[in-house]
Amino acid sequence: MSTVPKGWFVVRDSLPETAGAPADAPESPGGHELRLDLWNGDLPDRLPDDLGPVIVTDRGGAISPESGARTIIRNRLCQRPAAWLDVDPLKDVPPAEGIPWILSRHLEEDSADVVNTVIQEARERGASAAKVVLPETTPLKRRLEVLLEAAKSDFPCVAFAMSRFNHADRLWAMELGQPWGYLNGDTPGNNVPGLPKGSELAQRYRWQNPGTDLNRYLIIGRDVRHSLSPDWHNRLFAEKGIAARFYPWSTDNPETDLQAWTESGFKPIQGLAITAPHKHWARQVGDGIHPDCELHSAWNTLVHNEGVYRGTSTDGPGALALFEVSLGGLDALQGKRAAILGRGGAAQSVAATLSDHEMEVVLHCRPGKLHESEVADERFTVSDQPAEIAAADLLINATGSDAANSPEWPWSLDLFRGEAALEMDYSRGETAFEKTLKEQRGMEVWSGFDFFASQACLQARHFYGIEVSLHAAIEMIRDIQHERARDNYPVIS
Repeated sequence: MSTVPKGWFVVRDSLPETAGAPADAPESPGGHELRLDLWNGDLPDRLPDDLGPVIVTDRGGAISPESGARTIIRNRLCQRPAAWLDVDPLKDVPPAEGIPWILSRHLEEDSADVVNTVIQEARERGASAAKVVLPETTPLKRRLEVLLEAAKSDFPCVAFAMSRFNHADRLWAMELGQPWGYLNGDTPGNNVPGLPKGSELAQRYRWQNPGTDLNRYLIIGRDVRHSLSPDWHNRLFAEKGIAARFYPWSTDNPETDLQAWTESGFKPIQGLAITAPHKHWARQVGDGIHPDCELHSAWNTLVHNEGVYRGTSTDGPGALALFEVSLGGLDALQGKRAAILGRGGAAQSVAATLSDHEMEVVLHCRPGKLHESEVADERFTVSDQPAEIAAADLLINATGSDAANSPEWPWSLDLFRGEAALEMDYSRGETAFEKTLKEQRGMEVWSGFDFFASQACLQARHFYGIEVSLHAAIEMIRDIQHERARDNYPVIS
């Protein structure tokens, strides 16, 4: 048996219903972390013999009113093979003699050379391993430095930042050879912020073959924990046998983070999907993939190519592909009138693409919000007259809202008598925009999930040269939605 934990350990606030290695951990041997300070119900007198490896943690035990009784139980639970005690010397009762233990440091403020400092302390105190937990606000540059320092050490050490918005660095740490990591369990109960679930690791990230020599891709935005991009692309990687992984990375500083990654010495990020509010930043980063990219004021796709990033927007082509199916071909779209509700970067990208295919396009803003400079765009017009949607053949909602969640929604869908519609947002599930047009009008409406699938096909082509049919892409999204609903991930807390 290893003298230190190995693999993924599932955080528990109660004993699992069945003993043995955790079924929701995708990598063996793995084990369980028993959090006595979070325990649900009475603490056990002993552990099942076939429970498997365990880390026992009683965070804050030294200052808890129950510290005496809990410490006795804590030490007794560790009197078995394949058990380790996690101890933060600042908050926890010191380990009992003869129990293998991990020295943990949970930092409120980062400090230089913290990994070597903690490792040296762990050696001197007789710990089996060390754990360094960085503050949530730690920037990516520093996170990567610490991961690399821990990976190079000849003393077992894990390092990560406790964060509600990102867990990708925990995956990177394990890919670099970190001895163990932590997961939330799939059964109802305690969920630690920033931890993926076991089912999420297996299905969203396809961790069955973790690998180290991977091409890495990111979806970046202010908060992309819910993004479907990792699910969809990692599923395709697994099906095609591609050595790559797609991760979500929430950030307010994409340029700084991309530079930090480059300077770290890692293989460059091969592709980035970009969402709000960074699409205009992406437009400034590099060259266009093809001349038509210059039509778009905002990009949502960057591809690494010969040391530079080349960009484009898949918003317009993604919408075009869906309407092409609705109307039976590109020729049928010529001369059609499209009304786009909203005037942000995505709306303008769609407008540019549709107008380039000889369609008449009007961007609709709320009444009284029209600026004179917006009326002069030669590719499309802007209107603040809600009733004008009655003249449209195609209707597109690019507002990120609708009548169900916006008291100032000005557009009456009863006015629209066209042929097809598109909802561009999937973050809210089925919207009132979709439901109204489908159920009350019997109209064909492409959902935000369909729109994502259409764009994913284009990104697969740009990122790694694979062609995926629209039908196959939509079916993949349906499967992903089913898996997410069944296993309740990602956890947004």
